[in-house]
Amino acid sequence: MSDALFSSEVEPADTRYLWRLWFADLLDLATSALVGWGVLRMVDVERTRGALVVAGVVTWLLMSLASGLSGWTLWRGLVGLRLVTDGSAPGGARGLGRAFVVPVDLVISPFLQRRYLDRILKVQPEAVALLSKRWQRGLGWQVFWLVMVLGSVWFIVMPTRREAVTYLKRLDGWRCCHAKTPPSAFKCSTSVWRAMGAAESGDTQAQAIVADCPRASGTLER
Repeated sequence: MSDALFSSEVEPADTRYLWRLWFADLLDLATSALVGWGVLRMVDVERTRGALVVAGVVTWLLMSLASGLSGWTLWRGLVGLRLVTDGSAPGGARGLGRAFVVPVDLVISPFLQRRYLDRILKVQPEAVALLSKRWQRGLGWQVFWLVMVLGSVWFIVMPTRREAVTYLKRLDGWRCCHAKTPPSAFKCSTSVWRAMGAAESGDTQAQAIVADCPRASGTLER
């Protein structure tokens, strides 16, 4: 028992918290892809495979930079870990460097049971008790990424201007505009709302659609 206690005291942090950090890194990667997708929908850019990859990579780099400056991400905070170098935040350079090694570490660390690439960067996880004062000091960073995630979900769920206009031009859109029963009440209401917003901002195509849509034009006249 004493040997087990001694080994836990000298065990490297990247081994002791291996799976907690692995899980947080995996979710951070997924979050960057989600946020990148949400940004593309927000700016109504055509979502090709290349555009999705670029948006996800750029978001991942920005997330890694921010986590290097603070040591925190949303998911690290939820699993009670902070990345540190000599007790302080790793810094922007190490954060960006980690952006390139994390995908590799996610693959090899379950087999090696070590985070060797993190060791090369001199970065290691530090346990922080949930709701402790130290954890609360990083809450601002966690809330920032939570807001980004929620905002991305909003833009993913809501139709873009292009999608709303295309929908309202079709038969289902005609049924929506003329108070018939459309296949999807949610898609009907959100498309009308999105088209109205685009029309009010001066989009001529949306204005023409709204003018021919009694449901939308009637709402504007109120």
